[in-house]
Amino acid sequence: MLWSCLIWLGGLSVGSTWSQETQGVMATGDEAVYGANGSAVVPLTDEIQYGILMFTQGGGLTLRRGFYRNAFKISWWGADLLIFKHPKEERITNPVYEDGRSYVYGKVNAMHLFRVWKGGQKLHGEKLRKDAVRLSSLWRYGVTLGLLKPVYMEIGYPDIPYDYIATERYDPTVHYSSNIFGQAQWMYGLDELAVVPGFHASYALDFEYGTERHIQRTLTAGVAVDAFLSPPEIFAASFEQNSRAFVTLFATFELGSNWTR
Repeated sequence: MLWSCLIWLGGLSVGSTWSQETQGVMATGDEAVYGANGSAVVPLTDEIQYGILMFTQGGGLTLRRGFYRNAFKISWWGADLLIFKHPKEERITNPVYEDGRSYVYGKVNAMHLFRVWKGGQKLHGEKLRKDAVRLSSLWRYGVTLGLLKPVYMEIGYPDIPYDYIATERYDPTVHYSSNIFGQAQWMYGLDELAVVPGFHASYALDFEYGTERHIQRTLTAGVAVDAFLSPPEIFAASFEQNSRAFVTLFATFELGSNWTR
């Protein structure tokens, strides 16, 4: 009789526990793998983002490709192509010929930055709702190439008033404000590019606020350093001292997507 009572009580306990689980008190195996709508919640493996990058000395385009290491870390490869503006640049025009293009007096080369980098991202706060923001920290390091394109000017001859205008590579030792009609079109000098190699490093906070799991909208803000092996010659030495390193603040707006292979 005693053993019969114990067996009956054990069966009642198991039945009660099974009943509570089926009523939602404890998650089933399926519920741990599938969401409330029945779709599988599979860990992400890949991500890509592209957008615009603005910084305190110019702006341009950015692209990055990511690989999830785990739920909290992403490894990145990326590239930036940027227009660089020297902090001492000030555009002027010919006071007599107002139809001339503006130019920077003393600037002998225009510089663009091409960066190739790798980096990492660490998640600090996941989105708990669709309208929330995911917070991460992002660091990058890699190679910076300073692409120097000679500046060409439209030069008036012989003196004001000009008889004719010629397009010439700017030489501050022979070209003065009195005979510069304006800056020539941007395409001049593309076949004379010079490359100055350097190093890039940056750190930023990444705010991802996409409302869908596989479609992203991201804002990033941080600080960057670009240091070159030799000072890029942007201004002629008689006008401004060219620096070897530049520290800038930057922000990006990117669109992207992630997926599972």
